[in-house]
Amino acid sequence: TDLSETDVVMGRGEKRLLHGIRQAVETYHPAAVFVYATCVTALIGDDIKAVAKKVMKDRPDVDVFTVECPGFAGVSQSKGHHVLNIGWIDEKVGNVEPKITSDYVINYVGEYNIQGDQEVMLDFFKRMGIQVLSTFTGNGKYDDLRAMHKAQLNVLECARSAEYICNELRVRYGTPRLDIDGFGHEMVSESLLKIGLFFGLEKEAQAIIDEESARWRPELDWYAKRLKGVKVCLWPGGSKLWHWAHIIEKEMGLDVVSI
Repeated sequence: TDLSETDVVMGRGEKRLLHGIRQAVETYHPAAVFVYATCVTALIGDDIKAVAKKVMKDRPDVDVFTVECPGFAGVSQSKGHHVLNIGWIDEKVGNVEPKITSDYVINYVGEYNIQGDQEVMLDFFKRMGIQVLSTFTGNGKYDDLRAMHKAQLNVLECARSAEYICNELRVRYGTPRLDIDGFGHEMVSESLLKIGLFFGLEKEAQAIIDEESARWRPELDWYAKRLKGVKVCLWPGGSKLWHWAHIIEKEMGLDVVSI
């Protein structure tokens, strides 16, 4: 909203926000607007939920979602994730009835498709006959994310950022939670088998594992033979540190000396 010092001192944050949302709506015609509070607007006490209600009253065709976690709140990012997770299920989940196309329906939670990881897993799910109702939140669609209550299972990739919404979906809708790890040949195989066991699709899961093993195992073994004992420092970003360090030591024989 491009707040100036004068806006802060005079308490004009809410007016700037209202103007900004209206301008965005008139220019881009979105179905939804997300509003995140900054440290400055939180300190001066701006009521962003009140602004959101005013916009939705004036424009019933526009949905506004507010996230009140300035600076991610608290001493770590985790509280910011918690605020968004709980806010989303409180305000938006249950507002859309999705089209169900499979007997096996999941939400893929805590996956952000940062480097295309999600596309690999979605392909596996599709080959197993599983419908991914929504991905929270990588490449997520607004209506799909509001229909999370209709899944039969929440498959959780990153517990640090998204276990909160899984736990609430279990409490409110009885949806089970299953934690997986989408990194490494062994862990992906184990994850697919766990999901297959839940739905009675063990044969389908094993068929994918066998096919992918035949395709990739010779190449992985070729690298592992040459990389065993090599010292390596990892810089993959916080969300993948443990996953990558653990799996390349175990499967490739590398010696991870720092992350």
